[in-house]
Amino acid sequence: MRVRALFFSALLLSGVAAWAAPVSSDQNRIVAVVNDEVITQAELHRALVPVYLQMQASMGPEELSKQMDEVRAQVLTQLIDEHLMLQEARSPRPVEVGKGRIGTPPVIAVSDQEVEEILQDTQKRFASPEEFEEALQEQGLVLEDLKARFKDQITIRKLIGREIHSRLAVSPSEVTAYYDAHKSDFITPQAAQVAALLIRPKDNLDVSRAYSQAKDLHRQLGEGADFYDLAKRFSDGFNAQMGGRIGLLEKGKNRKEIDSVLFDLKAGQVSPVIKTPNGFHIFLVESVRPSRQADLSEAQSEIQSRLLSEKGSVRYAEWIAKLRSDSYISVK
Repeated sequence: MRVRALFFSALLLSGVAAWAAPVSSDQNRIVAVVNDEVITQAELHRALVPVYLQMQASMGPEELSKQMDEVRAQVLTQLIDEHLMLQEARSPRPVEVGKGRIGTPPVIAVSDQEVEEILQDTQKRFASPEEFEEALQEQGLVLEDLKARFKDQITIRKLIGREIHSRLAVSPSEVTAYYDAHKSDFITPQAAQVAALLIRPKDNLDVSRAYSQAKDLHRQLGEGADFYDLAKRFSDGFNAQMGGRIGLLEKGKNRKEIDSVLFDLKAGQVSPVIKTPNGFHIFLVESVRPSRQADLSEAQSEIQSRLLSEKGSVRYAEWIAKLRSDSYISVK
């Protein structure tokens, strides 16, 4: 039951508030006024319920209690912003469209088909129509409420697309400047394709004997024994049955005692016995991938995405601040 409730809550919180059944005794109390609309305690409560459930799953009662006032303020701010955006989508304000020219953007329209597509996609995530209906009831929802929230989601997404994303651009010179300033972000680190043999100390094998066994296996490898065969027969690693094959290890993402040895080896070489808290390791380097700096053409797509994201965040903050400053907002 609770899993389904959390699923619906997360679904409805993707950009707009959730519609959970209110339980507050003063649910009709006005907590904020946004131009000619009000936000009631009931609406705020519906938005807080899924957030509360998610927080409750990850923190204790005392910590939860300390954070609820801050969370309440954040959720109320989100609700205010959503009201502002929906108002702007349905009754756009005149804006300057050119030097000395004023125009009014079109009203954001959402078709029934667009809502139905999201609804059908949501219904597919449930095992059966009955389970979907049960989840609706658990959240105190009727289908028309859900459709209304989906319509609001689409409306806000379209508005943000028009006011934010459509106005963003990244020039070639900006891409080049970013690349020059962040070249280290686009270095492919040195890596090695490896197989590993691990001997762990255990109840019937103390540290000294485990080390002796690892040294003996290393001696056998030096005499021409097959690494993969020894790994299958003696390794305590999770990959023993695969001949110890691990895959690609990147430099800088392993224990220091392993990195300091492994990445000085060439393809086909076997490491000495390496001691770590997990036991005694022997590595076979199958192949080596040298470190490489991506050139500008290779990094261009990633840089454009980063710059668009950065610009979008700035543009959104400025735009929503303007909506707030041009509106009447009163928090009770």
